[in-house]
Amino acid sequence: MNILLATEVIVPGGAEAFVLRLSKAYQDRGHSVVVFGFYEDQGDSNIARIIAPGVEVVWAKYPFPALLQKIDGLLFRLKIDSSVRNYFVRRSLKKLIRRQHTEVMHSHLLKVDAMCVQVGKELNVPVVTTIHGDYLQFYNKTKNNIPIPLLHYKRKAAKNLTALKKVVCISDKQLAFFNDIFSRETNTKLIKIYNGYQSAKPTGNGMATRQNLGIKDTDFVFGMVSRGIAEKGWQTAIDAFLRLAQDNTHLVLVGDGEHLTKLKNDYRDNNSIHFTGNSGSPLELINTFDVALLPSVYASESLPTVVIEYLFCGKPVIASDAGEISNMLQNEGRQAGIIIPIKDGAVSSQELYAAMERYMSDTVLYHEHSSNAATCFEQFDMDKCIGSYMDVYKNAINAKELS
Repeated sequence: MNILLATEVIVPGGAEAFVLRLSKAYQDRGHSVVVFGFYEDQGDSNIARIIAPGVEVVWAKYPFPALLQKIDGLLFRLKIDSSVRNYFVRRSLKKLIRRQHTEVMHSHLLKVDAMCVQVGKELNVPVVTTIHGDYLQFYNKTKNNIPIPLLHYKRKAAKNLTALKKVVCISDKQLAFFNDIFSRETNTKLIKIYNGYQSAKPTGNGMATRQNLGIKDTDFVFGMVSRGIAEKGWQTAIDAFLRLAQDNTHLVLVGDGEHLTKLKNDYRDNNSIHFTGNSGSPLELINTFDVALLPSVYASESLPTVVIEYLFCGKPVIASDAGEISNMLQNEGRQAGIIIPIKDGAVSSQELYAAMERYMSDTVLYHEHSSNAATCFEQFDMDKCIGSYMDVYKNAINAKELS
């Protein structure tokens, strides 16, 4: 099948990583696949080479990127709903579809959906989308009069959803949102498919990396990998760890950004807290953990890729009940983690500390949840994911031919 996956940019993030992993899995299984990106100058093309080596990535071609971005920014501030760059993006996308003989477009994120359904209508190519969080995030911000980088959100969202052949959700929260707010536009179109994950197992058992961090083999390590924004719960993790006040315990924090830079400075004298920055090989660092953390209160949390990576590495997880996390940590009646509820928009560091202490003291529970991680990871098997998406694509193509 000739498949085109479309994304706005390629940056470190769950949505973008999924696009690349999915494209690589399709190619490995004999499909013709190409990834189309809107704005090469706003991302990091090296990520594609790391996650999806050998997959063709085609970027939209347009002159004077910085100038066109400024022009589009001015139009937005003037509330003129137009984009000069998107004229060139649309032209590049059409050229690629004709060259590849694209049978189906798989779009990701609202702005990309808008472009793809427009071009898909013109060239008679069906479009499906995977929801990653921005439809919900934009809705909630608009509802609370918080500015978003988009004019006329609800009208555009409704137009997209009406034109899309299938809307793939990755959480129960997303299904509930569309059934509540856009039920007419998404009637019969919604389906839930978990993101598939496929990667090489990390080499070794993490001990070499521990040594590089100055951590002994016998020490107990808590760790967290995520985007470097406050809502992911970095401070909560640190506060809970400090409550432990136990020798031979460590906290490894993997990420980057202004928030983490400030925290690194605040705790620079604590030799038990390790700030590693971003990592091109997060699995190697996750493999140093005994227990993985994600006390997130991020409003758009859906199906965090890092939780899948924790399970892939066989780590028990302590996390908030944001998005789909509670369901991710259980499968076939087996639990692979401890859930801390979000109350009044926050995760209690006291409750997080209690869960951390419990894993350290209850070795039976610790080994049970470690063992169950593999069972919970089965939900994210890439073959299962691809099989579900192939059914979605075939239905979209058949619906086009019947219309």
